[in-house]
Amino acid sequence: MTNRLKSTRSITRKVDRVKNLAFIIAMVLLVTTLLLDIFVIEMIFDLLTYLYIALGLLFVRYGIPLLYASRRLIQYYWQRAIKNKLAVGGLVFILLLILLAFIGPLFTVDPTAVNFDEKNLPPLGFTIEESVYKIETKQFITSRITGTSEHPLGTDDKGRDLLAMIVSGTRVSLQVGLFATGIAIILGTLIGVSAAYLGGKTDNILMRFTDIMMTFPFFLLLVFIVFIFGPNLALIVIVIGLTGWTGTARLIRSESLSLRTREFVMASKALGASDRRIILSHLIPNVISLIIVIATLSIPGVILAEAALSFIGLGDPSVASWGMILKAGQQNLDTTWWVAVAPGIMLFLTVLAFNFLGDGLRDAFDPRSNI
Repeated sequence: MTNRLKSTRSITRKVDRVKNLAFIIAMVLLVTTLLLDIFVIEMIFDLLTYLYIALGLLFVRYGIPLLYASRRLIQYYWQRAIKNKLAVGGLVFILLLILLAFIGPLFTVDPTAVNFDEKNLPPLGFTIEESVYKIETKQFITSRITGTSEHPLGTDDKGRDLLAMIVSGTRVSLQVGLFATGIAIILGTLIGVSAAYLGGKTDNILMRFTDIMMTFPFFLLLVFIVFIFGPNLALIVIVIGLTGWTGTARLIRSESLSLRTREFVMASKALGASDRRIILSHLIPNVISLIIVIATLSIPGVILAEAALSFIGLGDPSVASWGMILKAGQQNLDTTWWVAVAPGIMLFLTVLAFNFLGDGLRDAFDPRSNI
């Protein structure tokens, strides 16, 4: 029995080494490609694609094994979560958004295509009256404009299809919300767990650094950085991720403090486990429920931050985001109301869906909650 146990441990260690080696090789190749892209070859991928690949590798290496190891617990919490109808409704809406972001561009036109001959068309089923001054007759001529099936949500003052812009805005909002939150969650979790487990000077240094970061107003700092380096979607994602981790770090640290003296952690120490292994294999899996809740409730704020940046003119001008559409609609709200209403409704429903899902998950993970 002892020999079999030793053999199993030996195989597990070898598999872990192979996984780590494969992950390191993939990251080195990614960084090498990025450096070649910057200094030698131009535009192999854009910066946002490199970010997607890096986060994807991190998820494959650490996220999937963690979820697989906790599959029974996840199944238990899932059974509790689906009893909350609002959370299920929020999840369904989020899945529909993801589906729209993936397949929507296949069925819509270019969201940046301008056609002044079709400007200010109302949504399908609506009719508006437009007065045009004719120089020849020196009179105003009133004409009725009816929405068409070619542009079911109408067009803006430049003739751009509103449905195509809404689909583009969905992609932008999900990209910023998911990936910026992912960066913030990874940083906050590592800093919070490390501070709680290591304690002493390390804890003091990390927490004082966190306090300093929290003294800067988040949105003003975001505006300042984007103003200096220019509006770029990849930059916005990175900046939000690098500045939005402080609250996560504090919450994770407070939760991890009670775990570092638990029996399973002390037993791992006695068996000679390294600090890295204890943090990754024992502490983080035991705060995964809190991490999921924080991530779900953080995404709406990130989406609103990106929309606010676009609304004040600091968003990426090369993509159509909901904030940019809102800004365009706000300027002509009295005549083309539908331009501002459509993205406003999408923002409202998206934020509401993530909040409903976050509240449902929080109740599901809380053993004191009567579900």
